[in-house]
Parts: sequence; structure tokens; C-alpha cells
Amino acid sequence: MPHSQLLEDRDARLSAVQAMAQLRSGGVLQQGNPRLGYSGSTWWIAFSIDKQGGDALSLVIDNPFIDNVQLWVSASESSEPVALLAAGQAGDLQPFSARSEPYPNFILPLPALQAERIDVLLRIQSSSALNLPLAIVSATSSKQLLVRSWLKSGLICGALLIMALFHLAKFSTLRNRQLGYYCATLLSATVYYSAILGPINLLWPHYPALPTILLNLAGAATLIFSTLFICNLLVLREPLLLYLRNSLFIVIGLCAAPAVLGINDYRQQQLINVIFLLNGLFQLSITLYGVKQRRPFAKPLLLLWSAVFLLMIILPLSRMGVLPNVPLLNELSIYLPAISFFMFGILSAMQLEQVRIDLLGSQQQAIGNLQRYQALFNNAAEGIVRCTREGAILEANPSFMRLLGRTTRQASLVGLPVQSLLKAADWNHLLLQLSDSHPTVCGECEIHDHHGNALWVYLSLYLLADQDSIEAIVVDISERHAHQEHLQTLASHDSLTGLLNRRELERLLQESLSHPERRRYSHLLYLDLDQFKQVNDLCGHSAGDQLLRQLALHLQHHLPRHAELARIGGDEFAVLLREVDTAAAMAHAEHLRACVEQFVFTWQGRPFRLYVSIGLLELDSGVSDWETALNWADNASQRAKNHGRNRVHRFNQADGALLEHQRQLQWITRLRAAIEQQHFELFFQPVLPLQHAQEGWHYEILLRYRDPQTGEWIAPGQFLAAAERYGFLGAIDRWVIRRLFDWMAQNPQHLQQLAQVNLNLSASSLLDSEVHQLLKDMLARQQLPASKLCIEVTEMVALGELGVSSEWIAQLRAQGLKVALDDFGSGFASYAYLRHLPLDLLKIDGSFISGIEHDPINQTMVRSMQQIAEQLGLKTVAEFVETQATLNCLRELGIDFAQGYFIDQPRPLEYLADARASAQAVALAAGSSQAID
Repeated sequence: MPHSQLLEDRDARLSAVQAMAQLRSGGVLQQGNPRLGYSGSTWWIAFSIDKQGGDALSLVIDNPFIDNVQLWVSASESSEPVALLAAGQAGDLQPFSARSEPYPNFILPLPALQAERIDVLLRIQSSSALNLPLAIVSATSSKQLLVRSWLKSGLICGALLIMALFHLAKFSTLRNRQLGYYCATLLSATVYYSAILGPINLLWPHYPALPTILLNLAGAATLIFSTLFICNLLVLREPLLLYLRNSLFIVIGLCAAPAVLGINDYRQQQLINVIFLLNGLFQLSITLYGVKQRRPFAKPLLLLWSAVFLLMIILPLSRMGVLPNVPLLNELSIYLPAISFFMFGILSAMQLEQVRIDLLGSQQQAIGNLQRYQALFNNAAEGIVRCTREGAILEANPSFMRLLGRTTRQASLVGLPVQSLLKAADWNHLLLQLSDSHPTVCGECEIHDHHGNALWVYLSLYLLADQDSIEAIVVDISERHAHQEHLQTLASHDSLTGLLNRRELERLLQESLSHPERRRYSHLLYLDLDQFKQVNDLCGHSAGDQLLRQLALHLQHHLPRHAELARIGGDEFAVLLREVDTAAAMAHAEHLRACVEQFVFTWQGRPFRLYVSIGLLELDSGVSDWETALNWADNASQRAKNHGRNRVHRFNQADGALLEHQRQLQWITRLRAAIEQQHFELFFQPVLPLQHAQEGWHYEILLRYRDPQTGEWIAPGQFLAAAERYGFLGAIDRWVIRRLFDWMAQNPQHLQQLAQVNLNLSASSLLDSEVHQLLKDMLARQQLPASKLCIEVTEMVALGELGVSSEWIAQLRAQGLKVALDDFGSGFASYAYLRHLPLDLLKIDGSFISGIEHDPINQTMVRSMQQIAEQLGLKTVAEFVETQATLNCLRELGIDFAQGYFIDQPRPLEYLADARASAQAVALAAGSSQAID
């Protein structure tokens, strides 16, 4: 139809006459076929026909889903209309059998009116899209239209059904999931097109609602199964894609449910149309994603299914009126899906062929693997055995035969139980660990060869579930096992004497102390040789080594039964005694002392006699770990040495010296924790200039330990002895250096006001090149002025090795640091030594300062120290200033600086931090302001 007039009747109240009158006066002119989208209104359509000839005419409406259509005609002469004549009605709500023509859409015959011009009025209602392709055909053409329509529907639905049945037969054989989705898509599409093209109406002509129900049900199924097919074909298993896909399926099912239940509403059909569009976009998106991910068959899928993608996007937009209605597009929407499904079948066949090729390749690979396994089985250097779960040997390779000392000509191992080759307990232990969930187990065990010799092997068992058998790989590790035993012997024995070493003694001690109920040893003897150093000094270390070897052999001959002798140091031995009382242990200790006393070592004709100091410790006397046991026994031997040597001393916890030693032992753990957990704190004590005013801070850095339990500050006098004895001084010095330098870098304002800071270092640190390098690195890293740092060294350290002292003092001063000689006068060394030491500062020992105002001798000595220092260009500092009188006396003697509790108590270094100083300045300013107010 070239054009028509439209009128919307929202309430469906107009009669045909009223509608015609309104159409003539104010209808909307529509060019081409009417496209009204989705609407719940009643629509009136009017147009005129110029009748040519006498053939009967019919009105064709090519939309199978018009719910109700009514037809009126009138013959007009010129412009004067005649009365409207009801010419018929149709619709998909009426049975197919009631239609005037068996046409899938609608053919309405027009009455034969004797007029050259006919006016046609249509009243249309539908819940589907109101796209109305209208045409006027003759009776002859309508017959041809019927034939073409049914031929087209038969071809398309038949082709889809044949393809579905063909692939369904393939699926019944292959049981491939992807093929199953494809078959379901084909079957759903067959039902969908049967509902559109009319075969459903022919099969069930008396059920008008059935095509609509099947259309929505099959349409939803087609969307779902085609999406599943694409996801499976492209192997898309990403969680986000699966979540979106499943959400779309739920929405499709919810939208199709009302129509399947017979509920028809234009809004519901409009929503289905939108879902159809979304599904097309989703399928196109995942196909493009598959192309991007380079999935197999992604590009062919995009090419073959592109027409369907196009239709799934364009058709919904056309139904909604967004895009124009092109007749060619309607024809393509019928034929292209069938063609695409056919091409899909080819693609699926290609994939299945690829699967078949892959299976054949896998089969060939399996055959090759089997052949390689057989070659490996026969030629492997390791022994390979296959047996039943009960242990009966099924097969053994030549390497295993050679391992057992058998030849292929000798009796076969087949049928022989594995338990006859190794211990049954070992076999059962390994077998119990095997299961379907843990099919592999391995371990070391002993087997016996053909001659009964024991061999150590590494046995790996593999459970072959499909064959209900076990495969074992046997590796000969006899040589490695012997080597390990040798290494274990070396690790637990002293290389010089062959006795147990310290490590093994510690292990035996801890093992005995950890199990009091079955304690293995009862007493520990600590033997410290006396006068052994004389042999090394007079005859060399070779003689000393020979002496130790001979003495070790001599002691072994005099050990009690079940006792263990170990060498734990250069000239120190230990003996573990078993299951004897204290009196017997003392007797054994005295016997060993006498043996050493009677032992005479001769080197190059020169005899040497030795003595030994022995400490005896009862292992059930409150000791719980090997470290404490060795320390207590060592302390007891030191007591024996102090009491005159060549004697036995029994450990006594009430001994004052021992208590002091125990107290020092307790500091081991505390000092280690203090360094790791920051229990140390830096304090400062100011140094006061006496002769000239000095700008800036001048103080000495002191160290304090804060007890983490009580919070009490502990002075270094309580822990420095323990730190020195157990080697913690170096670590403490490094901690102090790093902490001080970091603190100064974090407080630049204070650093600018700083004149000098004094820092004490131990003798071991001063002689350690790494500490010198640490000072250099920290100065460079924190960019600190070296001239403001003064290192203090004690007189005894500096003057002990004068040449060495001069060298490392020069190294410190070369870095820009100052060096002070602390405690000068404590040993009252010769003043001449000062000439050879490049110093900056001389700190006079406090023993000369205390009460100096009442002691003219000390005044004279301090005055001489000050004069010598002045001549050498050194500054002097007096320590332990505790009264004003002392301070005045020192000023009169010319001392440059003073330090002591009278001047200021030591306080935490944090008191000088920039933040604290700023806060104090703000508080002072606020107080001044309030005073002015």
C-alpha cells in the first residue's frame, strides 16, 4: 500500500462509522506500511483502492501475530461515501480452521462491489509488534501466495528438522556436550520457525494459543542453547562471563514465563524483544572476546554467525520502530538463520574431526610412550620392579637383577615375594602409606642381595590403580649411606683426637636433661688442663696436638664403663658419667685427675707433666639445659684452679662466685633481647666549661638498660662485665653508634647547636676495622660533622699496645673525629706515652677529683696533669665533680671542663629532641604572654 491513514483509539470506544469520520477529518497520513511498535491501544487504518477490472481482490496482512483484525469496506462514487459494509474479521486468537484461507498470516477477501473505488477500514488490536505489511492481491495471486508460503515454510522447517535429527544421531554416539547444545539449538529453532511459518497451525488448527506459547518457549530455548553452544565452542569459562551468562538466562526465563502460561500483554512482548536484542549483543561480545583471546574457531564463528548477530540486533530495533522496516530484511530473517545453522554444522563437524585427529594423535603418542617406557624399563640404570599389592613380583628389569647379583640366566624373580628381599616391617610400613589419594611413597631401607649382603637402597613405590599393582624404583645408595655415616662421625667427633666434640656433647647433655624420667647421664666432669700452654709455647703447636692425641687415648683407657669423653675446647675435656651416686662420681673424677698427673709427655727427648682442674656437676641439681650445665661445670673447674689447681671441685649453688656467675649468665638472654627489641636507651650528661664560655651543647653519651618487666633504669656497671665476657660489647657499641647518629640526623636543630658529644667505645670495637668503617659510613650517610664527635678510650686500652693504639687513633682522627683519653691516671702510666698518642682531650680519673679541695697531693698531681696537657695542646676534663668546692678548686687549677652529678644528673637524650625544645619554647612564650596580660 503506498499510503494509509491512522487513528489511535486508546479506549476502544469508537464505532466503525465514528472512526471513518475522524479518519477523514483528522487521521494521520502514513506512507508505506504502518509500523506502530508495541501498543495496548486499538488502531484504525483506512485506505482507498482504485479497482481495475472485475477480478476479486483480497487484503493480505503479513503478520501472523495480530490478535484481532476487523474489516469494513464501502464503495464511493466521486467523493460521496456509501454505508460501511462489514467484510470479515480474523486474528491469532481465533482457531486456524476458522480462517477463510489456510494462510500462515492473514488473507481477507474483499466483497465484490460495483464501484471503481473502494474505501477500506481496518480495526486492529495485538500484543505483539504492530508492523503491518499490507497488500492487495487478486484471487489468482492469493493462490500462488499460499503455495509459495507453504513451500517456503516446509523447506525451512524441514531443513532445520533434518539437521537437528542428523546431529542428534551424532550426539547419541559421541556424547559431546558442545554437539548436544547445538542439537538443542536446532530443535528449538525448528519449533520457533514452525510457530512463525505456520506448520504448527496445520498440525493443531483448533488451538489458537499454541503457536504463541511455542514461539515464546522455543525462542527462549534457542537463545539459551545457542549461547551455551558459543561459550562451549570458544571454551569461555571466565567467572565474570559465566555470571553474566547465567544472569541473562534467568531474565530470559522470567520474561518468557507469562507468555508460556497464556498471559499476553504488549509490555511483556516488548520486554522479550529487548531481551532478544541483549542476547544478540552478548553473543557478539563474547565472540569478539574469543577472537581477542585467540580461541580456536573464534574467527569462523564470527564469520558464519555474523548474519544471525545482525538479525538479532536489527529485528528488535525494527519491531520497536527505531529502524525502518525493509521487506528484504524480513525475508532474510527467515532464510539466513537456516543457512547459518547449516554452516554451524560444518564448523561443528570440522571441530569434531579435529577432535578425532587429536584422539588418533593421542593414541599414537600413547603407543610411543609405551614403547619408550619399555625401552626405559629395560635400559634404566635404576632397578625397576612391578609387583602385586601382596608383594608377589610380576616383573623386574636387568638393573634390578644386577643389583641383587643375579644374571638373566639364573632363576627368575617372578613370583618371589618382595618381603624375602627386605624386612617385612619396612615393606608393610611403606604399604600402609599407599592409597588412592596418596599413590606415591618413598623411603630408605635395607635389602639383601643374592649372596645375603645388606645393601641400602632408596625405594619409591607407585600405586598403579588401573592395573591393581605396584611399581617400585630401586636406587642403590649404599655408597652415599656410608659417606653420610662418615660425615655424621666427623660432625660429632673431634678431628684431632677422635673423641666426641662439643656439639655432640651438647646434644647428649640436652637429651639427658630433657627426659628426667629416663635420664641417661648423672654427672658432668669439666676437665681444664694446667700448664698445657707451656708445651705450645716451647715446642710449637705440633707438639701440643700430639700431646692432646696421646692424652685422649690415655684417658679413654681409664674411663668408667658407659662414660663418654669429649674434647670441647683447646685444652678442655668433658666426661659424662652414667648412673652413679655423687661419691662414686667424685672417685671417678679423682681417678682421672691422678691419671693426668701420672701422664708424661715426651717431645724430642724432653719430658712434660700436666695437671688438671676438674669441676663436677650433678645433673639433677636444678639444671635444665646444656648451656647452664657446661657453664656451671666450667665455673666449678675455675674454682678448682683458683684453689691451687690439680684438684676436683664440686659445684655448689650457694657459692658466692657461682651466684655472680649465674647472674652474669642471666644477662645473656637479656642483652640479646635488649639489642633486638630496643631495651637500651641513650642518656646524656653535660660537660661544663670552666675557663671560657662555650656556645652550644657539650655532653657525654651514657647507656642505660630499661628492664621491660619493671621499667627500672639499670646502669651499665651491672651488665658490662657480662657483656664483655660473653662477647656482646661489640654489638652494643654498634647499636649505640647507629642510634646516636640516627638521632642526631632526626634532630637537625639540636645538631646545629651542638658543640661536642663524647662517646665511649670498648677496646674490642676500637681494634675492629668494621667499627671504623661503620663510623665512616654513618657520618657519610647522615651527613654529620665529624668534628663534633669525640671518641673516648680508656688509658689501659690506649697504653696497652702503644704502636697499635697510635695507628687506630690516627685512623679516627683522619676521619675528622676527636679522641679523648679517659680515666687518665688510673694506672698512672708514664707521661712520656702521651707524646706518642695523637689525642685531643685528657679526662682525669675521678679518683683524683673526689675531695680534691681537701687533698693537696691530689691537687699537685692534677695540676701537673693539666700543665702537661697544656704543653701537648690537649684540653682537660675532670670527672666526678660532686660539690661546689670541688668545682672552684678545679677552676683555680686551670682545668678546662668539669663533669659530674653536681653539674647535672644523666638524663634521657630525648630531652634534647627538637620537638621537645619547640614545645618548651611555645609553653615559655605562652607563659610570658599571660604574665604581660
